[in-house]
Amino acid sequence: MTDLDPKESIQAFYARALARERTRAGMTQDQLGAHPAVIVSGKLIGHVENCRRPPTERLSKGIDTALNLEEYFESLYDHMVKEDGQPSDFWEYLEVEPHADSVKSYDSQWIPGLLQTEETARVILSAENQGDKLERLIANRMERQEILHREEPPWLVVAIDEHVIRRTVGSREITRRQLDHLYALSQNPNINIVIVPDGAQVYPTGSFILLGFAKGPDLAYLECAGDNKRILDNDRKVKELSIIFDRITTAAMTVADSRELIRKVREGM
Repeated sequence: MTDLDPKESIQAFYARALARERTRAGMTQDQLGAHPAVIVSGKLIGHVENCRRPPTERLSKGIDTALNLEEYFESLYDHMVKEDGQPSDFWEYLEVEPHADSVKSYDSQWIPGLLQTEETARVILSAENQGDKLERLIANRMERQEILHREEPPWLVVAIDEHVIRRTVGSREITRRQLDHLYALSQNPNINIVIVPDGAQVYPTGSFILLGFAKGPDLAYLECAGDNKRILDNDRKVKELSIIFDRITTAAMTVADSRELIRKVREGM
């Protein structure tokens, strides 16, 4: 059981209570995560129990159901929101991403997190974070990439603006290694990377990700200016973003030409 001091914060209290109640129910982290009401990895349960990840409302309700508790963790979550503010939708996104059968991503600023090297992630995340928080965010980003290497990975389609791959992030050496990594990933049969050339007649207002599921409705994760990040489950809005993604990929270079451009940019750095 975690050694966190439950008096330190409501999140620490939540973490200690979760470890205690799960143990009392005779469940491992993997067993709790696999419960139909929860459906997350055992590793994620462990991260919540050691305060590496904040819980979400969806997870809290699921844990109550799995442990036969009446709105206990849901109430703790509400108190946590009052104390610390609403957690970013990004944490809820991380709970559902591993279960997607397809991931479609458009990014106008950075190489997407699923395709970043640890060096690139560190440079980008260190602009606004430091210390333990920075290390947790980097670890979370690297863990997300595990879905690309599992036995049945999702179908991944990534559209990236051309200026993104020409942008030096951190240093030329870091950028070269990032482009080498991107080029290698582009050769995987389940990963299609396309470059949107400068001058393409498409003008999305921000980066976004579309998650497709064989069972259940599709979702979208939208990143706009500032820290405006949210999950969309409205069917009409998700379809609108799907149409925008189709327009972006139609204006993009082919997979083969995109791979060749990545190679040429890498050689020219």
